Amino acid sequence: MPELPEVEIRLLYFRRTALGQCVERVIITAPNMIKSPTARAFARGLRGRCFVEAFRRGKYLTIALDDGRVLILHFGMGGDVSYYKLAANRPDYTRIEFILRNGWRLAFTCPRKICRVMLVDDAAHVPALREMGPEPLGSAFSFAFLVRLIEDRPRRLIKPLLMDQKMIAGVGNIYADEILFEARVRPDRLASSLTDEETRRIHRATRRVLKRAMRTAGDQEFPSDFLVSRDARGAVCKVCGQPIEKKTIGARTAHFCSHCQV
Repeated sequence: MPELPEVEIRLLYFRRTALGQCVERVIITAPNMIKSPTARAFARGLRGRCFVEAFRRGKYLTIALDDGRVLILHFGMGGDVSYYKLAANRPDYTRIEFILRNGWRLAFTCPRKICRVMLVDDAAHVPALREMGPEPLGSAFSFAFLVRLIEDRPRRLIKPLLMDQKMIAGVGNIYADEILFEARVRPDRLASSLTDEETRRIHRATRRVLKRAMRTAGDQEFPSDFLVSRDARGAVCKVCGQPIEKKTIGARTAHFCSHCQV
């Protein structure tokens, strides 16, 4: 699933290509992906509209239109955007195609059809955005904030807590594994069991891992020192050589090194 770094790359791509362009019409082949309004109203509402600003919030790409409304894209498992000129170059799994007035096209692709798309009057009307926690690379995500977060939820396991979008925006399964690996903390530790030093390591690792990943999120592979690869989890720890362990935590598979992480 695209997480904060991957969505940031999609944001930068959109700004380089389609930002400032106007929509002539919209072709929809997966209407169930459109959560608000109806597919017909969605296509009608975008006709003639121009993309004037674009932002990332957590794992969402938000695009402001010239009429004040907001187009919101959530990339699900493997969603993407692609800008191209010829219909013959339409990418596979195109579910929504924006035909632009400049003669180019913007595709929203989603292999599993589990992406979410909305056209709303205000992004704050979307509960997931309204209730989202602070950006982990912003000033609000301070060490003091993380300490309070952990103290207020002592019975939560640390990995699901890091992935809770109401607590911290944009961290998903892969980067939570990587953050805890760099911090040398097992993903199944109770929040109440963490020392101040371990909490500080998690805070530092969150910023370091996400910043490093943003430089390579468009590549085919993660940085070489990451615990995992993009196409498969590592077989052994790159630090100690011990086998990588797997465990279901909070209904998600966690990967970790029981030798390096305690």
